[in-house]
Amino acid sequence: MNIFLHYLLVIKKMNDFTVKEARDALLAEHTEFTDSTEARKFIYRQLLRNINKGLLKRKDHCHGEVKRVLYSKTELFFASTITPVKRENKIPSPAKTEITQPVQTESDLNALLENQLMAYEVDLNASLEEVKEYTRLSRRFPELKKKLQGHQRQAKNQSVQLLGKVHALQKVLGYSITGYQAC
Repeated sequence: MNIFLHYLLVIKKMNDFTVKEARDALLAEHTEFTDSTEARKFIYRQLLRNINKGLLKRKDHCHGEVKRVLYSKTELFFASTITPVKRENKIPSPAKTEITQPVQTESDLNALLENQLMAYEVDLNASLEEVKEYTRLSRRFPELKKKLQGHQRQAKNQSVQLLGKVHALQKVLGYSITGYQAC
């Protein structure tokens, strides 16, 4: 397990937590992470990997119109010996995961493509939220509008690229195209 997620789940013993809670704990304890958005994306990717391994599960809780997603440890997590693995002093970079593993069967290929699709969808959702936040900040602080325009444009371009990747994988997997739209 990634050393940072190991810290959160094993050392801090987090369970039934949100991505925001995990991100905040990571930012508070590890100076390697300075950007809140990148830390959130990193947490999402790590959670997805561990859900796919069966170590974590995702639970959607709805209270009225408010939806809250909680992540919790599974029986397999508690039955496993979890050891931290550190990548070679490399902090994760956004949306740069590519399928490089050898594929044995068609079901292996589909699983890899579905995992890649989930990673792109997480990054796309984060990018779309980033654009919305720049818009909100521009309205709230008109004096920052010029400064925020460059960031917003960059986030829009990133969301368009991710949207193309999501649609391509959805087509390859035979899914109907989602209602995502570029900003």
